[in-house]
Amino acid sequence: MYAIRNALIALLINLTLTGTLAAETLTSCEQEFFALTQALKAAGIEDAQAKTLPDYPHLGVDRWLAFQQQQASSVAQQQQWIRLSSGKAWQDLSVMSRRLAGDAMPFNPETAQQLLDTCLPVLAAHTDFSTLPQAEIADSYATWLRVVGIYPLTAWLATGSIDNYHEEMSARFVEPAPAPRQQYAPLPAADMPVTPAMLPTPSQLADNPLQIPLPDELQRKALLQHYAPVLTMTDSERWNRPGEVNLDSEGKPAINVDKPVSYTWASWTRYQGQNLLQLNYQFWFSQRPKAGAFDSYGGALDGLIWRVTLKPDGGVLFYDSIHPCGCYHKIYPVDPDLKKAEIEGDKPVFYPERVADAKHQRLSLLLEPDTHYLVRVSDVDGSLPTTSYQFASANTLRALPQSNGKVGSLFNDKGLVPVSKRGERFYLWPMGVASAGAMRQPGEHAIAFKGRRHFDAPGLPGILFE
Repeated sequence: MYAIRNALIALLINLTLTGTLAAETLTSCEQEFFALTQALKAAGIEDAQAKTLPDYPHLGVDRWLAFQQQQASSVAQQQQWIRLSSGKAWQDLSVMSRRLAGDAMPFNPETAQQLLDTCLPVLAAHTDFSTLPQAEIADSYATWLRVVGIYPLTAWLATGSIDNYHEEMSARFVEPAPAPRQQYAPLPAADMPVTPAMLPTPSQLADNPLQIPLPDELQRKALLQHYAPVLTMTDSERWNRPGEVNLDSEGKPAINVDKPVSYTWASWTRYQGQNLLQLNYQFWFSQRPKAGAFDSYGGALDGLIWRVTLKPDGGVLFYDSIHPCGCYHKIYPVDPDLKKAEIEGDKPVFYPERVADAKHQRLSLLLEPDTHYLVRVSDVDGSLPTTSYQFASANTLRALPQSNGKVGSLFNDKGLVPVSKRGERFYLWPMGVASAGAMRQPGEHAIAFKGRRHFDAPGLPGILFE
């Protein structure tokens, strides 16, 4: 559907340029689109991922699109940027519209979707790129918290604790690891068997004006299935089993461990002058159990995000991982030419050796029990008991059916999961990360306490590597 929509937008842009699109159609769409945004606002439906260009609610933006807006110099590139931006708005508003009550006036989920399908292409076709303001995405740090918390002093005082954390996490990579007992492997794609030779390479997918690797839906599914990791656990406690996220009648989340799921999305980054495709895999656990009464890291919900950054030829450049709180950023180099850069501020933890390329073999991720720290990346052990996990779009977490028939979101309007708040927020707030330790929505992952760094920063590889 997304590819068809982009084709329709392209057609309407061409029609606009030849003057054949009726003005009354534009006026009607502007009025109805405004009415939809007001209906969502009246219903209290907000989403931290649904950022738009100021005064252009039909153009969705994020850090990647804000960066690409600066790169779009030719007419063809500018038109593609408008297509991508309006496509993001379509996705965001489609998700949000699913949360409208069935009898909402004047819209319900079905009528809202019809409006989006009809009018977003029209609005995009009438958009003049030269009049657009530059998109600016606010970072995930609260500057006022740093001011109140006397950040220069507290950051200096925290240096020892941060250094100890890096030493502790680095030691976990080399110390004896718990014995694996159970693994979760991606469900075989029986309906689309794909060999490495059949996979499209990112360079083949980047034949467009902005040279961004853009897989269609089938290509995306094939890539996600091929590069997906095996998740290996060391015990069978319920909180150490990944599962599907469900919402109860009050909108509170629960994890169904009888249905393992990896929530996935594609993203992009820039390194050495090339736009690179990234594949993201997120696993959810019901909790990180507290180790004692004074454990400030334990609480409801926990998880792991594993990201694969692909080179233009489809080989892996590097992997990295975080927990959904944005904590514990770890780097796993693959390409032999990568050299670790001197990084200012809070540094990620680097795996001590090169990791195999998932283009050629599937990888096993061994997680420590309870903390869900990733402690080993290795070959898959075919002798372990294996359960298959399914794939689901991470967007489904933004519009989940509740047990009472309503539709809600895992995240609040700030992009946080309220039930997952942690005790560490009481002493880490001077670092500027609101509710430190709480699970977060994609786009809201601050990954450093000293300095400012985001998981989705377009130039992150250039910070990590020379």
